[in-house]
Amino acid sequence: MTMYSDRIGRVRELLREQGAAAAVFAPTDQMRYLTGWAESGHERFLALLVPAEADPVFVVPALNAPQARRNPAGIHDVVGWADETGWESAVRKLFRRWKVNRAGLVVDDELDSVHLLGLQSIAPRARCSAAGRLMQNLREIKSADELARLQRSAELTDCVYEEALCQVRQGMTEEELQDVVAQAYKARGTRPAFAIVCFGRNSAVPHHHSGPARLKRGDVVILDIGCTVEDYYSDITRTFAFGKANPKAAEVYDIVYRAHMAALEFGRPGVTGEQVDAAARGVIERAGYGKYFIHRTGHGIGLSGHEPPNIVKGNTQPLRPGMCFSDEPGIYLPGRFGVRIENVVTVTETGLRSLNAAPPAALPIVKA
Repeated sequence: MTMYSDRIGRVRELLREQGAAAAVFAPTDQMRYLTGWAESGHERFLALLVPAEADPVFVVPALNAPQARRNPAGIHDVVGWADETGWESAVRKLFRRWKVNRAGLVVDDELDSVHLLGLQSIAPRARCSAAGRLMQNLREIKSADELARLQRSAELTDCVYEEALCQVRQGMTEEELQDVVAQAYKARGTRPAFAIVCFGRNSAVPHHHSGPARLKRGDVVILDIGCTVEDYYSDITRTFAFGKANPKAAEVYDIVYRAHMAALEFGRPGVTGEQVDAAARGVIERAGYGKYFIHRTGHGIGLSGHEPPNIVKGNTQPLRPGMCFSDEPGIYLPGRFGVRIENVVTVTETGLRSLNAAPPAALPIVKA
């Protein structure tokens, strides 16, 4: 049994457990997880259909059928539909065969709404539910191979960060530093999945869109970068001062560092996502900056850049060995500066292990 057939077999088991007749997966990371292939159909319907009691089927535009037939999972049943006839008749035949109208239908969370409406018109009596929870049960515990890919991705990003740091210079723009990161990834045979560069007051905006702002002496800089290695993500954030350290920035950095370490040291199998969040958040709240920590402590990571488990209040799911997520507390002072420290960690039998190099314990200063 291959990795993909095992994964599809587990989907079928879960479908039977919840009384669903089939699942429909759009060309998302869910499809790639199950088959090793996904190709955008753009406005066209392109999907993997997994019935509870039969073999999976690709229903794809005719122009994508040759690619679908080469899928790494070895799925042989590929239905290519023509533009002049549409996809509905092909799906209707499959749904009749699988008796979808008498049971439930599990649908990819990211399926286009127009296609969901089409499925509902084909099987109006089927109970539709989102596939997110079902797929979370499969994907949140990483295999040894997945962990190895995440580790390689993390190590490569650590190297790119150190190289980028050596090329920081006064007067460069955020976009120019983005280019430095992109070239460093390219030189290592990959490319950035994202690179958020924030100078000065822009660092107080967690998801700032990097632009023409120029680096000047005294700026606090946030650099949030990641790539994929064999489809698996990395994600780190580092904060440093350029030219000289603002005493307030050094103080805030120390608080965020202690929050980061609190999460790292507290996390272990059996504790919940919200408890890890509380461990980090408590450090920041006790220091008087609670209202400036405006996001969750972490998000899951793997084949997707953001996936379960989320390290946030309300997540009462216990951590289990093999889970991977970011540890990224932050403090953002509007109009002044922000500090965020992020590593990717994995849950072991005894605690959390960081996949990245340890962040500096004190605010780093890059010479101007």
